[in-house]
Amino acid sequence: FLKEKLEWQKKRIEELEGERDFLRSQLSSLTKQPKDEPFNDPFSSKASENSDSSFASSSVSSVWSSSSSSPKKRKHKYNKKHSRAKKPKKEQKKLRQLQTPNDIVQRYKSLLKTFPKTKTMTKAFQKHGLDRNTVVSTSSVGELAIAVPNVYQELLSNRPSGETVLAFAKRCEAAIQGSDEVKNKIESMKAAGTLLPIRRGKSV
Repeated sequence: FLKEKLEWQKKRIEELEGERDFLRSQLSSLTKQPKDEPFNDPFSSKASENSDSSFASSSVSSVWSSSSSSPKKRKHKYNKKHSRAKKPKKEQKKLRQLQTPNDIVQRYKSLLKTFPKTKTMTKAFQKHGLDRNTVVSTSSVGELAIAVPNVYQELLSNRPSGETVLAFAKRCEAAIQGSDEVKNKIESMKAAGTLLPIRRGKSV
């Protein structure tokens, strides 16, 4: 058995060597072929070169035109993306423009008119392009101004110079929580639908 295996391996080696020699001869003939080729007609060669050069120039011009136009397209798309991205910033700017408590009250009243139509607070916020947390954090201003306007006006008249709207909202919240009468009135108005059903610290 071992002898037969050795003979088979020897035969296989001879076959591989034959294939190697054949491939070498093919490679050698391919490398020598350009030297054996006949001399080309210079006119036909010139025509070929001209056609190649014209093709190359047209290709370069087409690539150049496409490359010069593509940045404009990309810039156009880039501007579109940024214009879309700037919309939330514009909305934030609108929110920042509500710099007085009376602005907050007007916004609260607008939401109060919208809420019966939308049926949910989330949809009412979306209709006005408002953020829920922003409205909730200042809702005490609107509640106090509508439910107990005299208390609201007193806080407004004693508002320190430079006080932020958020700080004023906290004072309104303290006034609501500090009086059971005011707090109960606001809760009853929420139940009756004359105030927004906002629960601060809880999901609406």
